[in-house]
Order: sequence, then C-alpha cells, then structure tokens
Amino acid sequence: MMLFAVAMGAAATARAQSARPEQPGPGQPVAIAVNILPVAWDTMVAATAWVGLDAHQAIRANVARYRSSIAAAFLSGFDDEGPEEGDVPPDFGATTDLSVGWSYYPRRVLDGASIEAELLTRFDRRRSYIDGQNMAAEEHHTNRYGGRLLVGWTWRLSDWWFLATAVGGSAGYERGHEKTYAGPGPGPGLSNHAQVSQATTSFEGYLRIGVALGQ
Repeated sequence: MMLFAVAMGAAATARAQSARPEQPGPGQPVAIAVNILPVAWDTMVAATAWVGLDAHQAIRANVARYRSSIAAAFLSGFDDEGPEEGDVPPDFGATTDLSVGWSYYPRRVLDGASIEAELLTRFDRRRSYIDGQNMAAEEHHTNRYGGRLLVGWTWRLSDWWFLATAVGGSAGYERGHEKTYAGPGPGPGLSNHAQVSQATTSFEGYLRIGVALGQ
C-alpha cells in the first residue's frame, strides 16, 4: 500500500511538472530607429519600426523621404533607397518610400544577421527650377510598386540601443509621366515629355540607429 501511494505521488508530481509552462524566452521587442546622419536630414529623412513576432521574426515598416541620388545616399551611409544612379538631383520635391515586410534573425530579433523581404511603394515627385511662367525643365511624377530583398546586420550597443544596416535590391513596375531636359531654349529650356510604364530595378540600403523596448 505504501509503495502504491509513493508511485501515485510520483506520477502526480510528474504530471504537474509537465503541465507547467516552459520558461519564458527573450521578450519580443518594439523598436524605432532613424537614419544615422542628422547632417543629411535636409535632403534625406527616414524612420523604421519593428514589432517582434517571436524570438527570431519581426514585422518591419519603413518610411523615407529624400532628394539625393542613390550614389549620394550610398556615400552618406547607405541611407534609404534613392533614384537611379545618374539622375540629376532636383531643386524641388522629393521621392517618398513606404514599405512593410517580414524580417528574420537567426540569433534573435534585432541582433546579428538578418534577411528581409518587403512590399514597396515609391512616389517620385521631383522637379527642377521653375521659371516665372511656372515651367520646369525636368519633372518626374511616377508611382512604383514592387518588392525588395535585403540582407543585413544589427549590432546591440546596449540593452536598448542598436545600430542596424542592410543592403540589397528591389524590383517593380513604374507608371506615370516625366519631362526631361533636351537642350537650351526659351524659358527653362527645351524638354521631352513622355509617359512612363516600365519594369525597374534598383539598389537598396539603409543605416539606422534606434532603441528597442521589451527584450
């Protein structure tokens, strides 16, 4: 009888232990970050937010507004997504990027290597100097819809602060209209007008400093 009671107690203890929840892992962060170079904020502003799904996955949302070419963006610290290399920087207007996607971190969210797949919308609203007759020599008014793939790395500077960077490429379809400079002439000069409807690809990248809460 004593042996039976001991056996029953041991079985009950085992069942209670198996019913306990697993030890909690690292918390899932909510993080925000901005582009790393405040000196470039007059032509380039970007912000990113992450929401952790589990220890390795997160949703990333990004907004960026810029006027620089992609080469200038690269030299300024990989900052976000610019127009094709060789474009003349505009005098007015900007390009606005909106994106949301999935990020995976083999080590843990916002720590170490990462791969990111995102949906991207890009609104190009740039134009050159406008003369007294409200005419511009160059003007871009296009929308681009597509996706991008990035690989990156995140350094944890402290329990809260981090530095994140990634590079990759995007592909999509662009529609709209544009006016390009054709040569000297009256007013702002001679221009060519054209409808835009084309597949596009471009280099993408970012460099962010931010703060993460919840880990």
